[in-house]
Amino acid sequence: MTLPTPRHGWPLSRASPTREHTVDLRQTDRARDARRGGQRRLGAAEGVLVALRHCSLDEAFTDIVQTAKQHNVAPMELAHGLVAIAENDVTYDVDDAVVAAVSRAWGDLLARSGQDRYGEPAPQAH
Repeated sequence: MTLPTPRHGWPLSRASPTREHTVDLRQTDRARDARRGGQRRLGAAEGVLVALRHCSLDEAFTDIVQTAKQHNVAPMELAHGLVAIAENDVTYDVDDAVVAAVSRAWGDLLARSGQDRYGEPAPQAH
């Protein structure tokens, strides 16, 4: 049985993938995982703004992009920084420019989020 030959000149076969092919697949998987991680962070940041500002997801996305542009920081870094600050996550090393942008844009809202609707400290989850 003759296998069809693609444009590249090598025959199609059911043989196991080559080492180079496996490396390419791993790189593709890493790139896909990085995109998914970025999408998750952006979605989480949008959720933070929806909760704080009582706005739509589209408005939250626009706010993130415009704030990033205004403060000359990458939108994904701003999103990650916003989530890290909202979570009080000290394990993520947030760039000073990102911290400043988050503080200027949403600092008052983030400060109020630690209080209940009567201005009392919100109960902490354990």
